[in-house]
Amino acid sequence: MSGDADRRLGRIRAGAFGVLAVAGVLLLFGPLLAKAGSWLVEPRNPDWWAASGQWVGGIGTIAAVVVALWIAIRDNRQARADRQQRDQRERQEQAAKVTAWIELGPRTPVDKAAKIVGYMVVANANAEAVNHVVVSFDLVQNLPMTGSTLHRGPVVEDDEYLYAILPPGKWRMPVREEWLRPGLTPGVMLAFTDSRNGHWLRLTDGRLIEKDQHVVGRRKIRFPQRISVPESY
Repeated sequence: MSGDADRRLGRIRAGAFGVLAVAGVLLLFGPLLAKAGSWLVEPRNPDWWAASGQWVGGIGTIAAVVVALWIAIRDNRQARADRQQRDQRERQEQAAKVTAWIELGPRTPVDKAAKIVGYMVVANANAEAVNHVVVSFDLVQNLPMTGSTLHRGPVVEDDEYLYAILPPGKWRMPVREEWLRPGLTPGVMLAFTDSRNGHWLRLTDGRLIEKDQHVVGRRKIRFPQRISVPESY
């Protein structure tokens, strides 16, 4: 059946239901309506009609006020929802500009003495810095993943870098040979707080998750602990 036929059939059904509804109302309330009609056509004196007009006007005024209040409340709720959606979109757009990936060197280490085989790279494409930054080396076996950072505790581990602030730009963190494992894919996990105080976790597979608390508070990291100095890339 075509779309026009469906719409035509829908209109026929709506009309049939409307006729049935009117017939039902007349059947149920017909006697009451008849009595009300006979009462209305009885002769009334002018004072009665004047009082009735005042009552009707007062009821109409109250109804208009109620409708105006309802419209104002509805518009206010809609405006508040629009602002929340706009703020959420702006927060996500800012967080999306903070990305991380891993770059491994050739088969031989980049720095044999330090056993550095590559770098984790964090790019902050915003005009503002991000804060409470933890960059964690991760090993991926299966997708989708939950991420080891979700389960890390209050201690900043050897394969992590903690920064109080990470300015705009690209930054790198060394990856050491002993962190690698056969059969597992190396990656990078990133937790940060943006300039609007939004808290985020970017998983190794690229997913961005908003959190209700920054990573230092969420993991209950206590100080003094090792706070790294950003190395430009």
